Amino acid sequence: MSAIPLQDRQDAADRVLDAAIQHAIFGVDPLVIVKSPPGAGKTFLVECACAVATAAPAMRVVVVTPGVSQLYDVVDRLLGYRLPRLEVAHAKHRTLPALLQGRITASSGWSPTLNIGPGVVVTNAHLLASYLAQLGPNAFDLMIVDEAYQLAASDFMPVADLARRVLMVGDPGQLDPVNSADTSNLEASPHKIHWSAPAYVLDRFSKTPVYSLPVTRRLPPSTSGLVQAAFYPDLPFDSVVDSADRRLRFNIAGMEPGIDAALDAIAAGASLVAITVPGSAPAHEEADPEVAAVMARVADRLLVRQGEWVGRRRLTEADIGCIDPHVISGGAIGERLRELGRAAIRVETVERWQGLQLPVSVVRHPLSRSGAPVAFDLEAGRWCVSLSRHQVACVVVARASVTDVIANYVHGCDTVAAGAKDATWSGFNAHRTIWQTLLDQGQVFTV
Repeated sequence: MSAIPLQDRQDAADRVLDAAIQHAIFGVDPLVIVKSPPGAGKTFLVECACAVATAAPAMRVVVVTPGVSQLYDVVDRLLGYRLPRLEVAHAKHRTLPALLQGRITASSGWSPTLNIGPGVVVTNAHLLASYLAQLGPNAFDLMIVDEAYQLAASDFMPVADLARRVLMVGDPGQLDPVNSADTSNLEASPHKIHWSAPAYVLDRFSKTPVYSLPVTRRLPPSTSGLVQAAFYPDLPFDSVVDSADRRLRFNIAGMEPGIDAALDAIAAGASLVAITVPGSAPAHEEADPEVAAVMARVADRLLVRQGEWVGRRRLTEADIGCIDPHVISGGAIGERLRELGRAAIRVETVERWQGLQLPVSVVRHPLSRSGAPVAFDLEAGRWCVSLSRHQVACVVVARASVTDVIANYVHGCDTVAAGAKDATWSGFNAHRTIWQTLLDQGQVFTV
């Protein structure tokens, strides 16, 4: 942890944010990239950029998101600002979520009445690409690409010349863009259009200005150091969270071996712990009933023991979330929660948790499976998202066989094109770093 005082580190981070916005709006470079670790305030940066750009420069701004869920989230946040104009455009078959109904009117598709005078239009890349003939080059003064590392270069390039200036903001450690085709051969191509938009730009134009946000405002210090070392070797950051503000206290003593011991470790100051279930995952089954039961029991014990976020509130079901890499195994967790009367606890896949945060997360280890791990299980971005949603604590639930799976893993060296980055090997190294650190720290408990 840095020896620099907490407030000084917060102020330094704010200066980086301000400098990135000033460069993107007033600088001489047409494109600026901002790299952000989890919970650094990148969405706040987008909000501030919109407010500044529509004020003195009186710009026409478009905020581009990879998907519609991010679109609605940005609109919800921007409604808190007094912008000269705020508009949303989504596909014709969509309706606004309940959160936005009555607060803003959405355009179904593109309309000629949009983007008149200073203000902001929030939409997604696919919709803009469908109306290129109507929009034309430089239809906007500034394009802000939110969650840019989730947007493939192939989706960005068709809309790239719609604005004179582009600001890309995103987290390089999270999930890569979804590609429905086999892109392995493209790894050796000079144009890696399947990469994220920022990665492609930096690969082709290495002198593009890059600002790196140096802090996380979400993760506790004990988690941020581990996450940074495992997933962000090229993005140094530390936590500006006061550990005293991220403590759990239990008003009822524990009595269950393993589970309560892990929760007591959290109450003692740990923010990332693991619980192992003896044996290996059942073969030929997509869900592991025993792991699902333990995950549900962890969530239940947090509430039965009257867990309290010290200085804030007693935990409720809304403060706890379960993260599983697969839909079917996640469904098994949800079923166990319903049996315990905890149906309101949210269970989702990693993709749906991306961009969200909550006080306590309960995560299924992706290597808790039968057989050798595959690329999906080892993907670094998926594991990074799983371990970086929590504000107070994260409990990883795994089969005890995970230790042997990692120790005995044999990596195939013929899985990627010559000279290409081996993302699977990077993911394995991240898994090995995380698990070994938890073992060394004595933060792995057995039920």
